[in-house]
Amino acid sequence: MRILRTLTMISFKEILIPRQKFQDVSLFILRFLPSYYMIANHGWKKITNPEKWERYGKFFTKYFGDNLDFANIPFGFMASFSESICAVMVLLGILTQPASILIAFTMLVAALHHITGTGSPENALVFFSIYTTITLAGPGRYSLDSFIFLRNENKTL
Repeated sequence: MRILRTLTMISFKEILIPRQKFQDVSLFILRFLPSYYMIANHGWKKITNPEKWERYGKFFTKYFGDNLDFANIPFGFMASFSESICAVMVLLGILTQPASILIAFTMLVAALHHITGTGSPENALVFFSIYTTITLAGPGRYSLDSFIFLRNENKTL
């Protein structure tokens, strides 16, 4: 009985110990799939319709009254840019953390828009949590960031 208990505890401890070898693969999956869906379901149709940028910009500027109405189009463009171009950058792993910050901020504004307006903020909050995690964890080894920037660091060492 004691041997069985010991074997069970060893197996349980192995499950709880983080697997470093899977960390980079996990970060790749966390970058790739949400970024693909961000581009396909949100970014492409926003960046290709500049006439809607003013509407998207109002989602942010409405919280400041009429003080920022002049910035509706630039903010709408930034939302479209972050959901399309920045999502491509995160997908490829190039300048991942700055691009993730922009997407996370856009998703936070989208969640606030859905909370105070119509619709469910669930998708926006899920994307916000994913891109905040990517910002904090970094792109991982399987990214262009790692290939470009870490490769140069290894040469100088």
